[in-house]
Amino acid sequence: MDYARFQDFFQAEGLRLAESAAAGLDIPVPSCPGWTVADVVGHTGTVYLTAAEWLRIGHRPDAPDNSAPKGDVLAWYGEALAELRAELARRDPDRPAFEDDGDGAVGFWYRRLAHEAAMHRTDIEMAVGDPGPIDLELAVDGIDEALRVLLPLRYDGGGFDAAVGRTVGVHCHHHNWRLTLHRDAVEVSRSPGFTDAAVRGEPGDLLLYLWGRRPGTVVSRTGDTTVLAAFRRRLALSMV
Repeated sequence: MDYARFQDFFQAEGLRLAESAAAGLDIPVPSCPGWTVADVVGHTGTVYLTAAEWLRIGHRPDAPDNSAPKGDVLAWYGEALAELRAELARRDPDRPAFEDDGDGAVGFWYRRLAHEAAMHRTDIEMAVGDPGPIDLELAVDGIDEALRVLLPLRYDGGGFDAAVGRTVGVHCHHHNWRLTLHRDAVEVSRSPGFTDAAVRGEPGDLLLYLWGRRPGTVVSRTGDTTVLAAFRRRLALSMV
C-alpha cells in the first residue's frame, strides 16, 4: 500500500474516532478494560502528539507531557490529529525519521498511525454501538504489520512457553504468514508450509482477534491450541 493511502486512512479513521466518541465519553470500553471512551480518546491523542514530537526532533522524546486535558478532550484530540497530519504531510515518507536509527523511515509512522486510529476507532464503536468494518486492504496490512513488524520488534525472549520451537500459521483469503517462534526471536515467512497450529478468518475479524479484540469463535483455529494461546500472549506483549 502506498503512503498516500495510509494518509487517507489515518485521516478518515481519526475523524471517525472522534465522531463515534461523541456518543458518550463516559461509556466503558470493554475491549480496553478499565477505560472509558474518554480514556481511549485521550490515549490516542497522546500517541499522535508523541509521534509528532518524535518526528520534529528526530528521536524518542524524553518523558513528553502530552496527556489529555480534563476539559474538552474531543477538541484537544482534533488539534492533536491536525498537528500530526501536518507533521506527516511535510515529510518524505522514504526519508529517515530517527537520528539514532538509520533504517527507520517516516513511512513507519504513516503506516503505524493509520492502524492506531483504526483500532481505537473500532474500540470506541464496539462500546457505543455496532462497529463499522475495517477496510479490507487496511486490515490485511494491519495483520502484516502486527506479525512482521511489531512482533519481531518487541519480541518477548525472556521465557520458555508452549510456543517456543513451534510454528504458527495465520491465513486470510490468499494471504499467508508462517511464524516460527524461537526463544529469543521470531522467524516470519509469507510462504505456506507446515505449522503446528493455525488460525484463519476474514481480514477484519482476524486482525481484531490478533489484537485481542475478538474471541477465538470468530476465526477458525486448527492444531495445538496451547501453541496458539502462547503465540497470542507473545503477540499481546509486543503491542503495548
